[in-house]
Amino acid sequence: MDIQKNELLKVIFETPKLKERIDIALDEHSKINAIKELRGWCESTSYPAWLKDLAPKLRLSKDVIDAYCVRVSILRKLNKLSNQIEKYCNKHGYNKMGFKEGAKSKDGLYTHKYTDYELVDDHIGFIVNDLDWYPNSTNYKEYNKLWRKYNVKYYKNIRY
Repeated sequence: MDIQKNELLKVIFETPKLKERIDIALDEHSKINAIKELRGWCESTSYPAWLKDLAPKLRLSKDVIDAYCVRVSILRKLNKLSNQIEKYCNKHGYNKMGFKEGAKSKDGLYTHKYTDYELVDDHIGFIVNDLDWYPNSTNYKEYNKLWRKYNVKYYKNIRY
């Protein structure tokens, strides 16, 4: 990822007021207004000083907003999946939650069970904190399996 793009994306995530303005513009389905918000912020802010140099670069601003949209979309869907898992476990019990076997001990026994909720929670953390990390196709397939597995609407019609 381009260094300027990465740094500008980091500024968005670390500046709540700018993030809020961009989110409002994107919620109104206006990428153009989101780009204008970002460029206006770069022109008017004094910290960090290098932002003023990036303000006239329209292509950079567009690429940053596009990358931000993708990250926010993934983040929202992962949060929905996390809530879905919680609803399912509240209804059916946390002992029904699936897991993957994690770290092994020297004798070969599994010592840690990596729950589905922990997986989703870790990926939420990666999306927010690691700007170079994106889910791969295997991750997307896993998310879809988890969504179907913990779909509470499906379980409403089943009688036990």
